[in-house]
Amino acid sequence: MPDPATLPEPFETAAQAFKALLDTLGAGRHHLVCSAHTDLGSFASVSTTVDRAPDDQDLMEADGEGSLMFCHLLAQTSLGYRDAAIFTRTYASEDRAVLRGWRVTAGWPEPMEAADVFAAYCTDLATGDPIPPEPGTDYQAGILLAPNRPGSSA
Repeated sequence: MPDPATLPEPFETAAQAFKALLDTLGAGRHHLVCSAHTDLGSFASVSTTVDRAPDDQDLMEADGEGSLMFCHLLAQTSLGYRDAAIFTRTYASEDRAVLRGWRVTAGWPEPMEAADVFAAYCTDLATGDPIPPEPGTDYQAGILLAPNRPGSSA
């Protein structure tokens, strides 16, 4: 993960948001996806997987390149993208997972409601038709992130 202290805004915001997501998700194996759309129809998406130890939240194994690309796209969402979202899948076991979602507003993740997370994953984007939920997946609301956003009062 990039050092937030050495990055210009909005990259600092993205690195802070990435850290806040990981802190909020806590221990476990997490797969994070950031997707964004421009007004002209361009689309970008990046994903990374992070494993956090249960006994030490600072100890983690991460895909360094994936984490850097995740932060890079997240930073760009406040510069040139119309819509952006983050989804996380936390694996409770090999056959159980919790899926959460956030909309990105001015480069910062804001929690989605559980129904919006479910709709995002259970609707065919091409046709708008419903598709069955993934077996073993619990669709939950995003969690409000700690207000450590650069420029915040906390």
